[in-house]
Amino acid sequence: MSKIQSISVVVPAYNEENKLRKSINAIYKYLTKLVGNYFEILIIENGSTDRTADIAKELEIENTNIKAFSLPSPSLGEAYRYGILHANHDMVTTYPVDLAFSLNFIGHAYNLINKYPIILGIRFHEKSKVERPLIRTLISKVHTTLVNFLFSTHYNDVDCLKAFRTEIGKKLAKQTTSKGPFIEVELAYLLKRTRMKFYEIPVNHIEKEIARHPLYIFRSIFKNFIELLKYKLRSLNKD
Repeated sequence: MSKIQSISVVVPAYNEENKLRKSINAIYKYLTKLVGNYFEILIIENGSTDRTADIAKELEIENTNIKAFSLPSPSLGEAYRYGILHANHDMVTTYPVDLAFSLNFIGHAYNLINKYPIILGIRFHEKSKVERPLIRTLISKVHTTLVNFLFSTHYNDVDCLKAFRTEIGKKLAKQTTSKGPFIEVELAYLLKRTRMKFYEIPVNHIEKEIARHPLYIFRSIFKNFIELLKYKLRSLNKD
């Protein structure tokens, strides 16, 4: 395998006109210091009703390392998958547009990706710094516990940051079907099923406010639990 020298960062964006430009500029600056000109940022706008798509196109025109794509409807899973499948560089990772996760995960993953094909950025690590509303932390831990119970896995954080050697990321992404955040569970299951080697590293996660109403969050938990059970039943037929 040739040495990993370049990076693709996928940024899903839905109604993020107030954050997009600032966040993309921050990622751009970080990557320039890390790998010079050997990177690309793929903005995957999906179904936005504000100026997110326009701003993404403006950024693409202003910077040759930025590519903007638009999907017709809101779908985090589709944006995640589309971005990975259109990555052109050696390593690919996805990043939330709010930059709640520290950018230094990219650098740490880049330094390890030649040794490990998949790097996971774990929030529930003794060296991680996490500042989130308690309810969000509890939801994440309960979700991880359920996934581990149903799939006999031992993940510390299912909804973690992920970096892949690009050919491996594409191979895994092609096997996913989720249109929402459940794609994270699909990938966790696929890592176990394919027995691919991965390495966990700490990542800081600073989320000062709850972005959604508590009722929305609880509805999402219930919906995700039902989807988790269905996926478990489907996986039994595959194993």
